[in-house]
Amino acid sequence: MVTTNNMQTLHIWDTEYSADSVEWCPISPFQNIFVCGTYQLATTESTEVENRKYDDTSKNLEISEGSAVCNTYKRSGRLYLFAMDSLKGLYLLQTLEMPAILDCKWCHCKIDGKILLAVANAVGEVLLYEMRTTGEPKSEEDKMNIKGIEPWLSCTLSLLCNSVIAQDVDSETLALSLDWSTGRCKFEHEQNSPLISVSDSKGYISLLTLSDLMFEKRECWKAHDFEAWITAFDYWNDSVVYTGGDDCKFHTYDMRTGTVRPVFTGSVHEAGVTSLHSNALFEHLLASGSYDENIRIWDTRLMKHPVYSTPVSGGVWRLKWDPHTWTHLLTACMHGGFFVLDYTDNTEPPFIVAAYQEHQSLAYGSDWCHLVGEEAMIHVTDAIREACRAAEELRIVATCSFYDHKLCISSLSEWSTEQL
Repeated sequence: MVTTNNMQTLHIWDTEYSADSVEWCPISPFQNIFVCGTYQLATTESTEVENRKYDDTSKNLEISEGSAVCNTYKRSGRLYLFAMDSLKGLYLLQTLEMPAILDCKWCHCKIDGKILLAVANAVGEVLLYEMRTTGEPKSEEDKMNIKGIEPWLSCTLSLLCNSVIAQDVDSETLALSLDWSTGRCKFEHEQNSPLISVSDSKGYISLLTLSDLMFEKRECWKAHDFEAWITAFDYWNDSVVYTGGDDCKFHTYDMRTGTVRPVFTGSVHEAGVTSLHSNALFEHLLASGSYDENIRIWDTRLMKHPVYSTPVSGGVWRLKWDPHTWTHLLTACMHGGFFVLDYTDNTEPPFIVAAYQEHQSLAYGSDWCHLVGEEAMIHVTDAIREACRAAEELRIVATCSFYDHKLCISSLSEWSTEQL
């Protein structure tokens, strides 16, 4: 076991391709399941990928149908579906070959009774997957194991539909980020026709409606002069969409007034705006991250200036509010590694309470596991359980890095009260 400050490594996995996105399933009882997306510049024809489909040593390796994956593409990707189990450790359920993945997000609630995952890829598509379970163990080993009764053992992802968001099909457009409008679903009723906002490498934002499990393009507009690195909903008002781009601009758009111009443009970021996340528990609270190595906290009622700005070591690629108390930020800081910031006391700037430096390459993907308390405790070692003062304090996170193609699962149970 590796200890880095107050975060302890539980599992390490070599993703082979460069890893840039990781997301835990928020839906019970599958909160021990997560996906990891990868991005690799391809040097071989896709026919070689096809050949691997029939390799007996990789029976869970599949080709994702229904997208540009069936043609030759320059950027290759794999989507891994994992489960974390107290006995099996890190368990690979499925591998899907597809164009390189830039972002992926689970819908925060079931839609028509289905658990859904959206994937943004390097050929300008958004793919929609359903996670299904047959209820049957996948191997003879599982049939012999009492854990074979666990529902996650038979989980797989199945493609439902896709949408091309590129405005010019003849030009190279990458779908860079996406967000669902369903962030407050655990506090409100289930949504029937959720929205997805998608940003792309040409600076456009596409707004999709999911209706009858099919995408309908509702809006598309030019938001940034260069790459639109990030887009995010205001979880308290799904008419409001935030965007950030390589032009250092941070925009707020309100669909009720149209997309010809933003209702707010911020220029305080000194480099590209790469990450945005609305807080689903505390209204008017928004966090932003930038290549300028600062995390900013915003009050969406007064957007002229951020409430606080906290410097970190490394450009901020992703940041996530924790889904338990919504008072801590998990951040992937590229060359700086991964950090957790505490914003429990909103009268003071957020400060770093944990750091994780297990990765030797660009810190890109990070996410909180939704398990908490005793449900999380069963996945850590006896030593961690004994050291943890209270089960409610334990958190599990997933992180991944690029050139060293490393996926890590770690735990956090001792929260520093001083800045690291």
